[in-house]
Amino acid sequence: MKKTGLGLLLALALAACTSPSGIRTTGSLRIQGVQPNVVAGCVVRAGDWMALKGNTFGTQEDWDSGQNYVLFPPDLLASAELTRESDPATLFFQVPQGATSGTLQVHVEGVGDAEIPIQVMASAYTPQMAVPVCEAPTPPE
Repeated sequence: MKKTGLGLLLALALAACTSPSGIRTTGSLRIQGVQPNVVAGCVVRAGDWMALKGNTFGTQEDWDSGQNYVLFPPDLLASAELTRESDPATLFFQVPQGATSGTLQVHVEGVGDAEIPIQVMASAYTPQMAVPVCEAPTPPE
């Protein structure tokens, strides 16, 4: 009985460590980090860059063809750029004009999906901009 309880505890601990709290994933997709850290309460504005780090995001060709996508509420597609394919995979995208708060959806064909809670503000300045985890990433070159 103790081995079963310990195994369950270890499985729960592993699941808790595979993605930041508040991010739901399916399949084998794992999100390791979001910048700015919208899960911790950071807000974003239209035009801000965001970055995801994870185990895999497919290929740039799949993003360009629309097979993989990032969807902001209310159903706004963001063009994405895969800047690193592994160790960890890194995906950059911009918050589109008209995006609203809700659930950001990421789809990687054949890998899985992610749902990330997001707060979008309309104002040009947010008080959290000075907090290091809330800084927008540098755009890819």
